[in-house]
Amino acid sequence: MVQNLLHNALEASNSKGPIELEVGQSEEPYLKVSDLGCGMSEEFIRERLFQPFQTTKEKGFGIGLYQCKNIVEAHGGRIEVDSRVGEGTTFTVFLPQGL
Repeated sequence: MVQNLLHNALEASNSKGPIELEVGQSEEPYLKVSDLGCGMSEEFIRERLFQPFQTTKEKGFGIGLYQCKNIVEAHGGRIEVDSRVGEGTTFTVFLPQGL
């Protein structure tokens, strides 16, 4: 899952970075991956982002984030996304305590 998020960030930023990885805990443990890449529209996030076979990439299959979300949710966690077209994206994975 982490590998997929990092790979997506690298592709979105055309390998020009920077890509940030943050691990921490506020009310719950989290892992955050941020890039300054192409970003995604609110409509794409709302309607298609975590659906299988939906992608903004020319050569993508659209299954990586679908799988990530299923894995995280199967362990009692959740994924949040903050993205702006032309500015970048941050995915935050929240995990339950004691996992």
